[in-house]
Amino acid sequence: MKMSRNALTRLSWLALGFISPCAMAQTQTTDLPNAMLGWRGVELYSAHHHLSAAYGNWREVGVRGIYELGPHQIAAEVASMNRFNQDGHYVGVGDTMVLDSDWYASLAVGGGNGVAYLPRYRADAFLHRKFLPAKNLVASLGVGHYKSPDGHRDDNISLGATWYFEQPWILQAEVKHTESKPGHVGTEQYFMAATWGHHKQTRITGRYGWGEEGYQSLGSIGSIARFASHQSTLTVQHWIGTNWGIKASAENYKNPYYRREGIQLAIFRDLP
Repeated sequence: MKMSRNALTRLSWLALGFISPCAMAQTQTTDLPNAMLGWRGVELYSAHHHLSAAYGNWREVGVRGIYELGPHQIAAEVASMNRFNQDGHYVGVGDTMVLDSDWYASLAVGGGNGVAYLPRYRADAFLHRKFLPAKNLVASLGVGHYKSPDGHRDDNISLGATWYFEQPWILQAEVKHTESKPGHVGTEQYFMAATWGHHKQTRITGRYGWGEEGYQSLGSIGSIARFASHQSTLTVQHWIGTNWGIKASAENYKNPYYRREGIQLAIFRDLP
């Protein structure tokens, strides 16, 4: 099965999706042409979330872009937000590189402007291997490091798999172990996702994640540690024209301290 360049674009953007404190990165794969050069996609989005327990609403706007340079696909993201009644800004950049017909790798780094709920810096790296004669089963090994402004640190390792069936289905699963310091708190998180649909038409993705978190900042309110959480997301992406469309996501997240519900709306353009 020949995998589309759009799948790698989704990986590049997802690798930068660090600003959600409970997000678990999804894994995508593709073959990247060796002679591509230039901009390949842009996306502008806005999000609004309501939190229980009087924690205030979240607001966020951001822009993402993809640039191809030989065997590299470089992704960047800039976002501004208000969470727990504090303004924050985040910048991230990543590089996904095809190593050969079976292997590819990605590295992403990012950081915030010093607010407690964003990382002072973080780095995540993944190595991916294609299996089966059609190369439509991909195993992924990842490691990551997160440093918060208050000195808290997370180190994680993850193992995931993505199975591209004959269209229109893609199935994903991942398990991640995190060591949080101080305190040497070990936690596990899991997620499963399914995507139905066709590129350039409509795609629908459902995702469910669960497990424990070792630490989460609540901004100036303080922080919470070692707790269970659950997160479900439904995303619909629809192409209106040949190279552009809209995307809408609904998300529900809950832990013992608060519940969060929200939507994200985006307009995207696939550049030639």
